[in-house]
Amino acid sequence: MKYVLSFVLTIFFVSGLTAQTKVSYFNHTQVGFFIGEESYDKNQKAIIPSFQTVNGILFNEGFGLGIGIGAEPFEYLVFPVFVSGTVFMNKIKHRPFVTLKIGHSFSDSDKRIDYYGYGGDFKHKGGTMVNPELGVRFKMSDFDMTLSAGYRFQRLKSDTFRSGNYDYNHEADYNRVSFAIGILF
Repeated sequence: MKYVLSFVLTIFFVSGLTAQTKVSYFNHTQVGFFIGEESYDKNQKAIIPSFQTVNGILFNEGFGLGIGIGAEPFEYLVFPVFVSGTVFMNKIKHRPFVTLKIGHSFSDSDKRIDYYGYGGDFKHKGGTMVNPELGVRFKMSDFDMTLSAGYRFQRLKSDTFRSGNYDYNHEADYNRVSFAIGILF
C-alpha cells in the first residue's frame, strides 16, 4: 500500500510541475575549434576542430538541460559524452546565455606514439571534460543561431605501456579557449 500511495503522490506532484511549466524539446548543434599551445612533439596542434550536438528539454524558454555527444581530434580522436545545462538570460530577440558541459571523453585508439624516445602502443581511454561557455542566441525565422566562447578543460589518459622492467603511462591536461557557431531548434 505504501508503494501505491507513493506512486500516486509522485504522479500528482510531477503532473503539477508540468502543468505550471512550458516544456519543449531542443537540439543544439555546434561546430567550432579550441585554441591553445602546440605540444613540444607537434602531436598536438594549436587549433583543434570540434563538433558537438545536444538533445534536451527547454523549460519556460529560460533553462535547458540535455545530453550531448561530440567528436574532437586531440592527440587522438575522442568522443565526449556530457550533460549540458543552459540558462538564457532574458527574453529579448538576441538573448545572451551561459552553458556548462560536464562529462567524459571516450576513445578506443591504439595509436603508436613515441613518448620521450620510448616508442609503444598505448591504449587510449580519454578522460574528464569541462566546458563552460558564454554566448548569444540570434532569433531566425525557423531556428536560432548561436555564437559562443568559453574555456575547455580536457584530460586524456592512456593505459600502461610496458617496456622491459619499466611501465610508461601517459596523461595530459589540455586547457583551451573555445569558439563555436551553432544552430538551435
